[in-house]
Amino acid sequence: MFCRDLSVNGEIRLPGARIGGRLDLGHAHLTNPGGTALTADRLTVDDGVLGEGLTTDGQVRLPGARVGGVLVLAGAHLTNPGGQALNADGLVADGDVHATDGFTAEGEVRLVGARVGGLLSFEAATLINPGRWALYAFRLSAGGGLHCRGGFRAEGELLLAGARIDGYFDLSDSILTKPGRQALDFEGATALALVLLPRHRPEGGVDLTNAHVGILEDDPTTWPASVHLRGFTYDSLGLRSDKADVRTRLDWLARDPDGYAAQLYDQLAAAYRRAGEEQAARDVAVAAQRRRRVTLNPAGKAVNWLLFLTVGYGYRTWLAAVWLLGLLVLGTWIFNDAHPHDLTPVDANTSGFNALGYTLDVLLPIVDLGQQRAWRAHGAAMYWSWAFITAGWVLTTAVVAGLTGLLKRQ
Repeated sequence: MFCRDLSVNGEIRLPGARIGGRLDLGHAHLTNPGGTALTADRLTVDDGVLGEGLTTDGQVRLPGARVGGVLVLAGAHLTNPGGQALNADGLVADGDVHATDGFTAEGEVRLVGARVGGLLSFEAATLINPGRWALYAFRLSAGGGLHCRGGFRAEGELLLAGARIDGYFDLSDSILTKPGRQALDFEGATALALVLLPRHRPEGGVDLTNAHVGILEDDPTTWPASVHLRGFTYDSLGLRSDKADVRTRLDWLARDPDGYAAQLYDQLAAAYRRAGEEQAARDVAVAAQRRRRVTLNPAGKAVNWLLFLTVGYGYRTWLAAVWLLGLLVLGTWIFNDAHPHDLTPVDANTSGFNALGYTLDVLLPIVDLGQQRAWRAHGAAMYWSWAFITAGWVLTTAVVAGLTGLLKRQ
């Protein structure tokens, strides 16, 4: 069906039509302000739709349409301010869909449940619907990826919740402005990779709740103030993302307005671990326990502090050795000074007193050098003995708890 350079004032109606070849609307002008410029519900085109340079004033309707080849809207200008510039809910396109090279939509672009077999590209396109949805593509499926890059501009929200993108979702050099709430809603969606590298920091937040991507490529300098990350998973961080140090990446997690969630930190630590960056993974795990502290009751906070100070939550067990050495030095000095006034032998056959051995005996629950049984503590030495026994049990318990928690997390 050849309609190239066609000019029409009023509505064109093609509901349920079947075109065995190609539909060519290149550089056509369809005008029906405030109404519908083209109605093509359930249209079937066997060999593609060409609409490069198409200009419309009024809604373009393609819900349930089936396109056997490519759908080309490069350089097209669809106008329906405050309404839907394009409604292609349930569209099935076997090939690529190109809304590129200056494609402009004034009004909402709807692709709810649409299935694109190849690439869906909005490269260098402009979608204008301030304060509303610029693109509403709930449960969109794009087999070759989704490109919103190369100067792509959205004045309004991009909603891609539940979308499945079997390729790259590329937002590099994009401009996201004037959303009603979120600049990007990607909740529950999946993609082979998410390239979140807009030209500027997006106006509005980004929602990645329960989304999954194979590769996350982002840049700390363009993170929005609010990023919803609950349930967000990724297999690895891209080369650009790797440039963000651990502290910067932790700041990214802290931008989630929903607050602390262990899964956020476990996910980041796992990504570092898969990349062979064990130290970074440990730093993330320690930070997770620190930030968890604010969610605990007073008793929990005390235990959290204890595990942090004594064994670094199981990731810095060498701290226990430092504490042990310090207590040994202190105990040796205290009990050496207490002997013989506050430490007397149990019987006449008691061998000589050894301050270091006595300290080890009272400090370590599993050690028995015979010193504690051979010498009876009085006065201050008795209280110091109790203190060291308590410290020993606390230190031992902290080591066991820290290591047990570490093994469970890994």
